[in-house]
Amino acid sequence: MPLFFIVVVAIIVIAASFRFVQQRREKMDNDAAPLLQKRVVVTNKREKLLNDRRSRQQIVAPAGSDMHYDVSFRPENGGLEVTFRLDEKPYNQLTVGDKGTLSYKGTRFVAFTPDP
Repeated sequence: MPLFFIVVVAIIVIAASFRFVQQRREKMDNDAAPLLQKRVVVTNKREKLLNDRRSRQQIVAPAGSDMHYDVSFRPENGGLEVTFRLDEKPYNQLTVGDKGTLSYKGTRFVAFTPDP
């Protein structure tokens, strides 16, 4: 039994380390990426409630209000749709169908400037 426990703990530590390195690498890639700008149309908005509690915990104390805000953009001149995770304030300023200029670095949203 102790050997099994050690193996399980080792697998968890390796998986967590891999995820940590992956996140650091993505952050460094985004920091090094050039600032790109594209003319786009907002095609979709999604809010997702983060639910990190088990069902029993939710009955005792309901989940908090942590949300993920995802917005999809399609280039005006055609091309693949891209989706970015935004903070609440810029998310609420966008409406599906808005046209404007999207600024981003790698996989990181920087800004959306709507057409006047």
